[in-house]
Amino acid sequence: MFDDIPLQPEQKNLLAKLVEANRNVAPQKREKFIVNQADDQTWILHPGLQDRHLETHIEDIEILERQGLIELSYDSRGKPSLFYVTPEGFQYYREMKEREGQPVQRIETGIRQYINADQFQKKYPAAYQKWAEAEALLWSSDPEKQLTTIGHLCREAVQEFATFLVEQHKPPNVDQNKARTVARVKAVLNLKKQQAGDTVHDFLDALLDYWRALDGLIQRQEHDAKKEGEQLVWEDGRRVVFQTAVVMFEIDHSLSRIKR
Repeated sequence: MFDDIPLQPEQKNLLAKLVEANRNVAPQKREKFIVNQADDQTWILHPGLQDRHLETHIEDIEILERQGLIELSYDSRGKPSLFYVTPEGFQYYREMKEREGQPVQRIETGIRQYINADQFQKKYPAAYQKWAEAEALLWSSDPEKQLTTIGHLCREAVQEFATFLVEQHKPPNVDQNKARTVARVKAVLNLKKQQAGDTVHDFLDALLDYWRALDGLIQRQEHDAKKEGEQLVWEDGRRVVFQTAVVMFEIDHSLSRIKR
């Protein structure tokens, strides 16, 4: 139905974030997106967005409006001020996701897009850089020779991710050893549990178990599975890279939804 709408990847990504932000707010509390421009920067403000805001380009907003995917209103000076996603925008999003493949493929694609997005890169630059290097090695000409390097890069990625969380949330009595990521992430999650409801509280406990399991996978990968007496294959590298992205995604997403 929408094959004749020529959107660039960054515009498709923006539309996806807007639709998902809209769905992150209870129907009775939904509100329009606010456009905030200052100097050469454009921000979208909405309670359903990650961290309640998103940096974007005004041209991408205008293109979505031109294609009828959002409805944009202007202030008295003629500048974009508010908008909402149209039914056509929701339909385009649905068809776009269907074209991405089967449900599992769509989930994997969505998480990779989240990690690759500017917002995540700016928030966790060091962690993203290490993760991106590991992912790139998966698609190199001879990835089997890079499997332990992939493990090492994922190790550095989670260390940098945990370090940022510690610096941002400042849990008391935190382990200062950068390599002890399980203890450091546990300190952050325990602090945030005090601000979370019971259901989210239990989920944060589960996330810590997930992080601990990932730590074991990364150690196995980095040390070439010598302890287990096994031989690493490409699928081991893919699993470590993807699961590193999943855990960072879930922790970042969960913490950003807990009110400070």
